[in-house]
Amino acid sequence: MASFIGERQVKETTKVITLNYIDQDKKINQLSAEIFKTIDQIIHYPRGFNGGSKYKKIERFTYKGFKNQLPVGIVKSSAIGYGFTRQLKKFGEFVDNHLDVKEIIIEKGGKIEIDTKNKILYLNEHALKYLKDSSEQLSDRYRVSNNLLLQEQLNKLFPKAYKKPTKKYKSNSIFDALSKWSGNINDFSIEDQTSLQDLFEKLTLTPSFFSASSLAKTKEIIDSSYIKQTLDEFRTLIAIKTDGDRLEAKWQEFLHKHSWIFSAIFTQPVILFKREAYVGGKNMDNKDGKFNDFLLQNTLSENVTFLEIKTHKTDLMEEKPYRGSDVFAITKDLSGAIGQVLNQRDNFQKEYYTLKGKSDDPVKTLNSKCIVLVGDINSLNKKQKDAFELFRSNSKDAEILTFSELLQKIEAFQTLLSI
Repeated sequence: MASFIGERQVKETTKVITLNYIDQDKKINQLSAEIFKTIDQIIHYPRGFNGGSKYKKIERFTYKGFKNQLPVGIVKSSAIGYGFTRQLKKFGEFVDNHLDVKEIIIEKGGKIEIDTKNKILYLNEHALKYLKDSSEQLSDRYRVSNNLLLQEQLNKLFPKAYKKPTKKYKSNSIFDALSKWSGNINDFSIEDQTSLQDLFEKLTLTPSFFSASSLAKTKEIIDSSYIKQTLDEFRTLIAIKTDGDRLEAKWQEFLHKHSWIFSAIFTQPVILFKREAYVGGKNMDNKDGKFNDFLLQNTLSENVTFLEIKTHKTDLMEEKPYRGSDVFAITKDLSGAIGQVLNQRDNFQKEYYTLKGKSDDPVKTLNSKCIVLVGDINSLNKKQKDAFELFRSNSKDAEILTFSELLQKIEAFQTLLSI
């Protein structure tokens, strides 16, 4: 008769079923698992290949809330019993060697914590997945790097109990990585890009690292790449077909992020002075205050410019002619935007000395310009476009610029830089 090898039930109560692992050939008979009948809980006792404990310090694994299933990252092996999977093997070894832990409790939706007093490590399914995904990137070739990554993982999960390790650069690491790189920029993650930017900034502060000519060439490449990225963002926004407040907010955020555009397109040393600046207008009830989208400033004269932003989907001219076949009126939205920015300037000029007295910023309003960024001139037919040009060329107090024209100005600026 063949010898028995495997788990066998040795005891059952109203609450617990107890299983032992038995290998008659190796003369092993030891506690293997306890399955609870009244609660969703299983306790496993990790076993070594020849019996006894699999780990030096870890005595048992407790699983809660997994409906009698093993969580991801835990395996049951007929040879060595329960424990971490191959991907988490090094994590288990590290915990066993470096943390004073006797029990690992894994609870679905539970906490992530180290109880040093009771020597318990608490994990949940999310922590296990994080550890599993991270560990899959490890290689035995880089044992030192592996230990550092594991320490970083423990610090991230248990920042109070485990200090962040001190990082040391391993010589030739960058060379090793780049020598295997395919050359595809898309290979770089956001973290990679940020790290490279930080490294470049540090290296430029070291006079002997870069020559003047290499720095100039690098700056040219960066400038070209940055403007291309800006244009890509612009084209993505201008391709949006649904109008609304959210679209206007996106354009405002874009211009705030790329405020260099103001100086590039307005042929003046202009900077973004304030975003959503208060320009006066409150009545005695402290209501009806006016806020401008963008307040620009000439850096030399300190004179301000009022910029009102709409969207590229804002209609410029009425669809039907006002008279005949070639006389078109501007839309209510366009006239409203013009009136709005003129009203903002008027309020600011009336309360200039009061507002200036409440600010430490040097600011002047000397017949300040008003600009409305609105609509798409390419949306107009020829007769509408002629009527639009007639109107804005005679608008002395408010300059009107369309988004399609702004795009063309940025493209021209890109061409100028590449010459």
